[in-house]
Amino acid sequence: MAKLKVMNEKMSKTKDERIAQLSQEIEKFGSLPQVAEFRTEALQINKALITQLKLLCHNISLAEPLCEITTSIIDKAVEARKDLE
Repeated sequence: MAKLKVMNEKMSKTKDERIAQLSQEIEKFGSLPQVAEFRTEALQINKALITQLKLLCHNISLAEPLCEITTSIIDKAVEARKDLE
């Protein structure tokens, strides 16, 4: 039991040390200018994509009535063919 306790304490200490190392690395990389530039560029790209999606949705809403008209014309053409036969 004492051996398990010692091993557990060593593992806990090792884990805590590794967490501290990783935390330091995260802080170091988080403050790099490339990361900040990447975030800024990613935000700009995301905003542009959202704008494009809004435009696409708007254009689809404009095209929907045209689709309905086309469907109506096709249905009438099919009926006219049937009548001719």
